[in-house]
Amino acid sequence: MTAMICTPAPIAAFRPTMTWRKPALPGLAGLRAHLRSALLVAFLVLAASLAALAEEGLQEWMPEGLELPADMEILSERSIGSSIRMFSFSTARDGEELLAEWEVALQEAGYRITQSRDDILGKSIEFSGNDLLNAKILVAAQSDSELSVIEFDATLR
Repeated sequence: MTAMICTPAPIAAFRPTMTWRKPALPGLAGLRAHLRSALLVAFLVLAASLAALAEEGLQEWMPEGLELPADMEILSERSIGSSIRMFSFSTARDGEELLAEWEVALQEAGYRITQSRDDILGKSIEFSGNDLLNAKILVAAQSDSELSVIEFDATLR
């Protein structure tokens, strides 16, 4: 039988060389700095998105000959499926004057204009041609407002 005798090592030899520290939590000042950074990033993303929307101007499906008013404020923009598009905006320009300009522009661009009862009264234009199966531009009725609301509805081919 073999026996081994060892002398005990001093306790100081087992002392860890690294000390454990409690993770530092950011104080109120650190939290404010992180919040400020997050808000700045969110603001920049929103600003870039709005700038891209403003540059786009016309919807990709709209006839190219139509000039939209510079002061337009988009009210709604919808796509239903792959073929139905709706778009509306408000402007200080007179809606019936815009319709008269757009009717001439559409005819010059080769679109076929059809007339209904509202068209004769000067409140809408119905047309078709190119990539549009049918489309309608209409001045929505407004009460007590100086702004005109223009609505576009279209079915794409």
